[in-house]
Amino acid sequence: MKKEINILLTLLLTINVFAQEQDSNIVPDEPESLVSDSIEIQSGTIKKLQKSQAKIDKLDDESKKLTNEYKDTIVEFEILNKYDNQLEKITISQAEEIANFERQIQELDETNKYVLPLLERMVITLRDLIEVDIPFLIDERMARLIELEDILYKANFSTAEKFRKIYEAYQIENEYGRTIEAYSSSINIEGVVLAAEFFRLGRLNLYYMTPDGNETGYWSKDTNSWVHLGGKYSDDIDSALKIAFKQAPPDFIKLPIQGVEK
Repeated sequence: MKKEINILLTLLLTINVFAQEQDSNIVPDEPESLVSDSIEIQSGTIKKLQKSQAKIDKLDDESKKLTNEYKDTIVEFEILNKYDNQLEKITISQAEEIANFERQIQELDETNKYVLPLLERMVITLRDLIEVDIPFLIDERMARLIELEDILYKANFSTAEKFRKIYEAYQIENEYGRTIEAYSSSINIEGVVLAAEFFRLGRLNLYYMTPDGNETGYWSKDTNSWVHLGGKYSDDIDSALKIAFKQAPPDFIKLPIQGVEK
């Protein structure tokens, strides 16, 4: 029995060694097929890796784009925030200006209660002055007075503008009292209108002479009318006219002068 077992073991070992030798000597029928399969597997793996890398690159680009958009949004927000702050400051400033303007209007209304009646009295006084004064440049002076009376009650003229125009008119009238002047106009002598030249001596008196020198005269404050002198004082009035027209140098002349009222 023991001998039989040894023989069986020997047989099994022999068979196992033979099998191993056979396995080591086996050569594949198509080695090119195995290489091709290996290459295809590697190529597929590379393609998968390339696709994965493309996805990664795309996600990276999108991430950068979103990051830049976020940064731009932050910058725009800061700009809008600054602009909003500026608008708020401007709004506050405008509100303060409006409040100040309304306060000025209210103060002006209070001032106008006293200023406008004063301006009205000044215009009335100016009219009275022209009416009692010697009648020189009547059309010009009355036109200026009518303009003042017209703007006095117009809302589109400020109180300051009204005062300025009235003050200018007073300055012009005041200047008449310190100057001499000559101008051409016409005069009605006993119903006959004649061309004449007039000489104003301050506010003291007003003289006239026709171009031919045949008619001369002066304004009488006593009678509030013209005193006709015929041709008397024609040479003196002519000299006065030439001096006023700056056609002759200043000189002494003799003219009738009424007494100055005290």
